[in-house]
Amino acid sequence: MKIKKRTLKFMLVFLVIFLIIFFYHKYQNKDPYSFKEDSFYYSNSRGSTKYSIFLKQKNETYDIYNITFSSRPFLEYPTKIYGLLFLPKSSQKVPGLVLLPGGGVTKENEAELASLIASWGYAVFTFDQRGIGQTSGYYLSYEDDYKIFAQGKEPIQHLSVYDALKAFDVMKNIKEINKNNIAIAGESMGGRYAIIAAATDKRLKGVIAISASGFHIKKDASDLTNNYLLSIDPDRYIERISPNRIFMFHGTNDTMVKLESAKITFDIAEEPKKLFIADGCGHGYCKNMEQELKYSLISLFEK
Repeated sequence: MKIKKRTLKFMLVFLVIFLIIFFYHKYQNKDPYSFKEDSFYYSNSRGSTKYSIFLKQKNETYDIYNITFSSRPFLEYPTKIYGLLFLPKSSQKVPGLVLLPGGGVTKENEAELASLIASWGYAVFTFDQRGIGQTSGYYLSYEDDYKIFAQGKEPIQHLSVYDALKAFDVMKNIKEINKNNIAIAGESMGGRYAIIAAATDKRLKGVIAISASGFHIKKDASDLTNNYLLSIDPDRYIERISPNRIFMFHGTNDTMVKLESAKITFDIAEEPKKLFIADGCGHGYCKNMEQELKYSLISLFEK
């Protein structure tokens, strides 16, 4: 029995459409999280990005928006992240920066640095991390977080990196931002998450880590917590960021994260990289870092 050419063509088109839909849904519904050996991974396919954006305040050089977005649940608890977007007034698409606060620091406390960077012409998105400020949920101690990890479930420390990646996804969807020119930065704990996020998704242009370092943990098969601690140690990830740029900033008077510790992590990183040591600065961003930060952002976003 002969099949007419028209019928055969229709059947082939139908088959192609069916396969596209099948593999699209299979790819979209695949869990982006995985854990191998002593590292965790999130794929670049993180599903749809659901967020809301509302104008909060108009300024002369930039406007401020309230943003909320949905992230991965912790166990059975849903998560909504609350953030602030500082968006410069521009006739062209602007580069974007995800800015992660330190531990226990709210988006409002991070707003001073965010507004400074926005005044230089960069969109900045900072947010309350889990259990902080408006963002509900839990932020567990390492001991309690390890108990979740030991059950084979996604711990808070891993989810915090995912939140940073979803913030990146949100920025890519905002029409005023150049989706191909977005980087990540963070202070202290936020700097740790920023390093891991930049190693996880190489579409980020690079990372700026302020007052952050790795834990310098060695493998120890006799220690049941070892794989968990290794998995959240920036030392395990920072060399993967190359060929994207790495900038580290550290104060000489930082008593919370010692300069010597930051140097160890910096030495592990591959080029291109730069460590700026700010004389007289303590923990976190300080005025003595301003000019170097400005130069680093120019370098980070250059075409």
